Amino acid sequence: MTPPRSHYLPRTRSGRIATIAFLAAMVLAQPPIVHGLMNRTEPLILGTPFLFAYLFGVYCLMIAVLIWALRKGV
Repeated sequence: MTPPRSHYLPRTRSGRIATIAFLAAMVLAQPPIVHGLMNRTEPLILGTPFLFAYLFGVYCLMIAVLIWALRKGV
């Protein structure tokens, strides 16, 4: 009798791609990158400081990955 497989590890290629893409986007929103490289107010993007526009873009990317995974049925 084989033990049940873990639900934490993706089983399909699409699942692995979604996991890696989401984790890569998450890394872009974490302190080493945000506080070290992207922590600036200039230039203004549509009247918003660069940092806020950058974080908005990263969070939109994370949501897009989750929606893609949902549509693929992962």
